[in-house]
Amino acid sequence: NRRAIQKEMEKARKISPDGIIGFNIMTALKDYAQHVKAAVQAGANLIISGAGLPTELPALTQESGTKIAPIVSTDRSAQIILKYWDRKYNRTADLVVIEGPLAGGHLGFKKEEVKAYMGEAYKAEIQKILRTVRCYAEKYGRYIPVVTAGGIYDSADVKEALADGIDGVQIATR
Repeated sequence: NRRAIQKEMEKARKISPDGIIGFNIMTALKDYAQHVKAAVQAGANLIISGAGLPTELPALTQESGTKIAPIVSTDRSAQIILKYWDRKYNRTADLVVIEGPLAGGHLGFKKEEVKAYMGEAYKAEIQKILRTVRCYAEKYGRYIPVVTAGGIYDSADVKEALADGIDGVQIATR
């Protein structure tokens, strides 16, 4: 996988010479640090990281110019990551991705918690996350975009997310 990062970066750069190209790297990987370093060396513009708390991501991307984005599922996870990065690295996120209970993959919820975070309850959680992110944006004097993922099926869902204060949506295979 580490060798493939450079090849995939080259392919992506040919398709989009001026585009923003990023990698989604799970903290649960055995060689997480090596994967992040390989993406940075390949010239990644952005690294999105979840499937655990990406506590060391700022250190792994330090002085590279690569932007960093944690994936969070709850306000608690957002607070933990952003507070840790602030205290240990004097750094904050460049982007935050919220993966709700309808997102696929490695959710930040226990099976019994998923039902509790559906519908309006999760909308309230998103507002808490947005407030947390805005506090760090204010502290660092810059805007931190927030993207949401999971349960986005059509333009009505996109419009609803934007109306709720989200900056963008991440859509994957349904």
